[in-house]
Amino acid sequence: MARFVWIAVGVLLLGVIGLVTFAVVQPRTPVASAPAAPTSSSVVDELAAIPATTFDEVGSETAGTSLTPPVVTVSESATPQPEGTAPDVLFVGSEFCPFCAAERWPLVVALARFGTFQVLHDTVSSDASVFPSIQTFTFDGVRYTSPYVTLNGVELYSNQIGSDGSYLPLAHLTAAQSDVIATASPHSSVGSPPVPFLDIGGKMLATTSGVSPALFVGLSLGQIADQVTHPPPVPARGTVLVPSVGRAILAAANQLTAGICLATDQRPAKVCRSSGVRQAAAALGIATR
Repeated sequence: MARFVWIAVGVLLLGVIGLVTFAVVQPRTPVASAPAAPTSSSVVDELAAIPATTFDEVGSETAGTSLTPPVVTVSESATPQPEGTAPDVLFVGSEFCPFCAAERWPLVVALARFGTFQVLHDTVSSDASVFPSIQTFTFDGVRYTSPYVTLNGVELYSNQIGSDGSYLPLAHLTAAQSDVIATASPHSSVGSPPVPFLDIGGKMLATTSGVSPALFVGLSLGQIADQVTHPPPVPARGTVLVPSVGRAILAAANQLTAGICLATDQRPAKVCRSSGVRQAAAALGIATR
């Protein structure tokens, strides 16, 4: 009888060990990927309706935090824009990337001054980053129209993890897009372009976010949008400076707008000749007329 008991116990232990081993070595299946939620039309409309006076009041700086400005790349040898074509704004990012998440905010705000987003979706960056779960937008499937520029938004990877422990791919660069990156950032790896990567018509380049991702942590998409559309006033002298993500986004958007204006030959004049954009242009060393 005892022998049968030990045999039963042995079988049970082997079964438990087998289950544990299976659970450890069995590759994880991809995380269920729910379709990205469309960005609320009220948020899109609010960001598109920011008055020029708000941009002008903020200018190109913000109290309590510093921006990482884009690089002006225009030169006498720059390739001229073909006649009858609009300059291209190329953004390459990944949904899991916190710096990409931060950079999309001022880019969306800047582009809304030149055209209309018909399709835009919400996403969130990785929760495993030192800057976790930044609420933002994704350019995967974006639709944007403008008489002044075109937008090519490429999201290389999602924020979903696959069975091999890496983020699931979303898109690949075209040969033309790879050429743009190789020209603008010749030291980058062909298979691993820097993200975020932003090229504005060959006139302006950014390979990181203008606004620190730290400013976004813990805020909902609605809270960030509200700070952009209703930025808090600059604190009085002598009071504690609490950096405003809204003011930082607006200042970075003015800088990107100055780059877009450089690519569009300062069109439309109503945007490109506004005080806030001219302040940003002067700070970046862009000559305006």
